[in-house]
Amino acid sequence: MAINFLNKVDFNQNEIDKARLVNEANDTAAGTPVDGQLYYNTTDNVVKVGEGGAWVSISGDITALTQGTYINIDNPTGPIPTINHDLTTRSNTTSTASPGSGGTFTALDSITTNTTGHVTAVNTKTVTLPPELNEKYTLPTTAGVVAPGAPTTGIISLTGSTDGVVNTVTFTGTTGRIDVAGSAVGTAGAITIDLTDDVTIVDDLTVGGELTVSGTGQSSFGGQVTIPQTPVADTDAASKKFVLDQVAGLGSFQGGYDASTDPGSPALTGASNIAFGQGDFYAVTTAGTITFSDSPTGDATLEVGDFIFSNTDITANSNPASTDFTLILADQNIAGSGATDGATPKGVAGFDSAHFDVSNTGWVQLNSQRNPYGAKQSLNNTAPSSRAEAGGVTTFTLDLADSSLFGTGALAENVKVEVTDGSSPYETVYACVTRSGTASMAIAFTGSIANDAYQVLLSHV
Repeated sequence: MAINFLNKVDFNQNEIDKARLVNEANDTAAGTPVDGQLYYNTTDNVVKVGEGGAWVSISGDITALTQGTYINIDNPTGPIPTINHDLTTRSNTTSTASPGSGGTFTALDSITTNTTGHVTAVNTKTVTLPPELNEKYTLPTTAGVVAPGAPTTGIISLTGSTDGVVNTVTFTGTTGRIDVAGSAVGTAGAITIDLTDDVTIVDDLTVGGELTVSGTGQSSFGGQVTIPQTPVADTDAASKKFVLDQVAGLGSFQGGYDASTDPGSPALTGASNIAFGQGDFYAVTTAGTITFSDSPTGDATLEVGDFIFSNTDITANSNPASTDFTLILADQNIAGSGATDGATPKGVAGFDSAHFDVSNTGWVQLNSQRNPYGAKQSLNNTAPSSRAEAGGVTTFTLDLADSSLFGTGALAENVKVEVTDGSSPYETVYACVTRSGTASMAIAFTGSIANDAYQVLLSHV
């Protein structure tokens, strides 16, 4: 997006270093110009200048073009020559042929062109097909062995049309696994390959999809059935490992714990502690303090709602240490402050409404930190802004001492300004800004500018 200057820019006779003209494909894309406006035409590769509302090329012109072989030129002396290639006339013919064995046909063998790409010679070649090979075979089928319980077969007989020799191809089944049946129906016979009614699989059977077993009989497995270790669907079988992993270390709720008198009730710690299994847990019903054999390490103050879990199987009268337990403090503590995250207590906190906003769902956001010495003012003809138009320039004058801006004592020389569009996308533009020795600031634009077309962002320093 280009920076928008709304008044002329005076470089005071300084150089423009590495400047580039705007690139457009044609005059239409460049728009209607004013006199002296420039653009670079990327189609004609020329620079054009605006003159009388039209674009005129300021580049040199071709004086003449000379036509050559197969090339003709319209308007060869310009200003816009048109170069055309001579038309090429050629007559093409088509033909069809269906040669048999030993027949011939003509094909293009090579084409010669000159340096300009024109065809100068064509070589044709006559191709002769090889003679017919007369050996033919018929494929009649016959039935093979069909004795019950024995491997069944089907036979194909191959008889040469020239030598009369008969060669046979025999398809043999496997007892209890593959059944092969041949039907002797002359040349239209068939060989059928199928599973036997009772199939014996000698080695492993791998099923890529689902295995469906139908029938009323009982299925039995001499070996073991291997299934995935982790089931996916609700109807999947669970492996032994999966079941053991699920129940390993799984304890149960043992009831309430009264921590008001150490070692508590029931006695979870001390020399006379009760026995309970790994994963068993208690809920604190009465607040108090719990101590361990490695006191004071791990000793804790418990509140109602806290949980006590056993990390391992604990035997009776074993005086367990704090490492044998996991304490879950379920209450809400008051948040504290600290130098690091780990050293700072987490819990309930309140927030200063002057700086924070908290929703009814607990979402905390920092209030907008607006600049108390900043202001935004639309450029129009309503105080503290006034508008005047003269000599092709529109000037908006701001009274910075107005109470809606910076008030009494404000000086224009102490106010920074940025001019933007008055509507989205609020692009920054550049106008002529002048400041008086008092509170008056003037923003001037070339042309007739409507009220509220632009606005200014002000900062008092």
